[in-house]
Parts: sequence; C-alpha cells; structure tokens
Amino acid sequence: MKVALPIIDIASNRNILASSLNVNGSICLYDIDSKSGSWIKTTDLAPNMGELLPALEALAISVIITRQIHPMALKILANKGFIIFKAIGNQLEENIVFYQNSKLDLYSHEAAMQLATVCGGECTTCSTDICDDDKKM
Repeated sequence: MKVALPIIDIASNRNILASSLNVNGSICLYDIDSKSGSWIKTTDLAPNMGELLPALEALAISVIITRQIHPMALKILANKGFIIFKAIGNQLEENIVFYQNSKLDLYSHEAAMQLATVCGGECTTCSTDICDDDKKM
C-alpha cells in the first residue's frame, strides 16, 4: 500500500508536513509494505492540480495523509477512491507510525468545511505554506 504525504520541500524540510497538498509543494510517497519513501516535487509529478489526481492514481497511491484539505478536493479525491486521513501535527515519520497503528482519523467533510470557512478563498487570510511564503516577500 502506498501513501502520499504533502511536505514543505524536498531540500530542507522533507520531514515536515505541509499545510495541504498543493502543486507548488512536494510530496513524500511512502510504501507501507517495503517501509521506504521517496520524495518528489509536486510539479515533477504533475504540472498542475488537474493532472495530480491521475498521476497519483498511476503510482497506485490509495491513501493521502494531510493536515488540511479543501472540501471540493476532499470530495473529488474520495469519489475517486482515495482515503484521506487528517494528520496529527506536522512530523512525517510520526504520521506514518500513527497511520500504521490506526491512530489517524479519516478527514471528514465537516473538518474540511472549517478550512473553507476560515480561508474563504483569500490568500491573505489562509494559513497555507504558499501564502506564508508570499507574506514574507
């Protein structure tokens, strides 16, 4: 079984989960059976979010562990058969162990709606890593 976890970047923060899955970030692809991971820039996997879903399917990813997800993304991924879990904290290795020990909750529609309410689609009010980087500039 293969799991995808969005991470901040593959250079200096490869073990820190990003706020959410996004095209400008990176992903750890972890194989539970072989206990091995590979890190890749999301744009190397898919040039845009529309192509990310087929790319994940092609890699036989069945589970996504993320800190946040927008309601529409949750619905689309769930409808395609992905199982999405809500990460605990932001540490990659800990969340893999939590997943293996069945300690992560499925990401609910209600939890995703909380993000939509807070963010409102405005980058000036959201808390994603991309927005945080934009605010630093």
